[in-house]
Amino acid sequence: SRKDGDDVVISVPAEDVGALLRLDGYMWAGINVSVKRLTGDGKTAETNDATEKTRNMLKGVLERRYNADAKLLDFSQLASDPELQQEAVFNSKSTASKFFPAMMVVLDKAFDSVKDRDAAVQSVSLANNELADLKVVSSLSEFLPQLKNLDLSNNKFEKLDQLVLWRKRFHHLDQLVLSGNPIEQADPTFATTIIQWFPKLRTLNGVQVRTDEEIAKRAEAGAIPFPLRSASFQDEGGIVVEFVKNFILGFDTDRSALAKHYYDDKSDFSYAVNTSAPRDPAASEAEKGDWGDYIKNSRNLKKTSHPGARQHRLFRGTQAISDVFNGLPKTKHPDLAAEARKYMIEAHIQPSVPDLTGQSLSGVDGFMITMHGEFDEVDATTGQSKKKRSFDRTIVIGPSVPGSPSQVRVVNDILTIRAYGGAQAFDPDNFEDWTTPAPPTADNIPQFPAGVTLEMAEQIVIELQKQTGMTIGYAKDCLKQVSWDFARAVQAFESVKGNLPADAFLAA
Repeated sequence: SRKDGDDVVISVPAEDVGALLRLDGYMWAGINVSVKRLTGDGKTAETNDATEKTRNMLKGVLERRYNADAKLLDFSQLASDPELQQEAVFNSKSTASKFFPAMMVVLDKAFDSVKDRDAAVQSVSLANNELADLKVVSSLSEFLPQLKNLDLSNNKFEKLDQLVLWRKRFHHLDQLVLSGNPIEQADPTFATTIIQWFPKLRTLNGVQVRTDEEIAKRAEAGAIPFPLRSASFQDEGGIVVEFVKNFILGFDTDRSALAKHYYDDKSDFSYAVNTSAPRDPAASEAEKGDWGDYIKNSRNLKKTSHPGARQHRLFRGTQAISDVFNGLPKTKHPDLAAEARKYMIEAHIQPSVPDLTGQSLSGVDGFMITMHGEFDEVDATTGQSKKKRSFDRTIVIGPSVPGSPSQVRVVNDILTIRAYGGAQAFDPDNFEDWTTPAPPTADNIPQFPAGVTLEMAEQIVIELQKQTGMTIGYAKDCLKQVSWDFARAVQAFESVKGNLPADAFLAA
């Protein structure tokens, strides 16, 4: 037996179950005793019956609203659906907010594989639902990321901020309908931004906005222009590649413009000098460091222990960052395309990046970019190289607010400058083999249950982080223990969250 809150859960032989159930409702010591039979998942039979009824209701909605010939799920005018009205789904905010995510889960489980699901559903209509934002339907982008056609007409979208949750989603979206929304009058230029959000969008409100040739050309331009493949390089729509190209060029040519373009009043920057880093093993003798131009604002936490000094050397805001950028020696980085061997650049999706629009309290997806490489210090007068140095830089980027100079903003930028250490550590023996992606092998493919792909697993991890606040490592461990079943992972978290250490959770 065990105690579960105010309840006592006991295990008894099957032949004794009937006798114990007959005690239900008896009075004992002035207390009305309730005895219920639990199923294997710890729920009462009544709860399971209610869950099954809800599941069948959602299946019915999907079946009635699915057009197999058009591969269309028609979710228009959901509040007018007779069965949903009978079930009082939209009578309270609580049930209304849970309805669409639950329906997406039922939809997902109706198919044997993600490939079958994406092939069966290529179009969705959410027209005439009085949607003022995307919060209640945001899960559509998680369960149907390959969607080609989307109808959001005749809702209540007034500004782009109300659509921003899907800005980096639906990378194969071909047609989008937003007609009949107040945004058409409130923001006459909204179409320009929408077209930028969806790189393969061909038709907006029935009007062609791109040709096949333009889409093909954009895809070709979005390919990584420098032949660099590292252990981890995740990108979406060429966002990281474009940022890296512009950033390195801007840092060498116009740091003030770079700061205005990517940094805002909430961006942070700091740098540190590492005077003890290993030197280039190929050098005949170690040259002097000459760190005079860097030491004043260096935030090397091993050298700087006073809290005030540490805080003083953390720069926040466009102007402060621009000033410290311009106080550093002029630089010249190697050409990304011609001298790729001199860099190691990695990127991966970073969840829970602060959402400055306020649409998502748990944050949005961004990218963490790490760059390792070298640069020449250049004489500002003659343009001649004075000294070669190595650097390591970690930059977190996220979506900027509408109206900003760039679609992305720098959230945090940490630069380490050190003596030149060479590029041998990331220069492979066979560069041509290294720049061509190796075929996957059984050893390097993550193992997931049938029907769960790597892309789907990444989305499940991110969603669990949003719901629980756990770090990515703990979220993955939790999902592995329940065979990547999201509902069971949430239950497991709830049962043990009081015993988890502080480092299991993301910093507030």
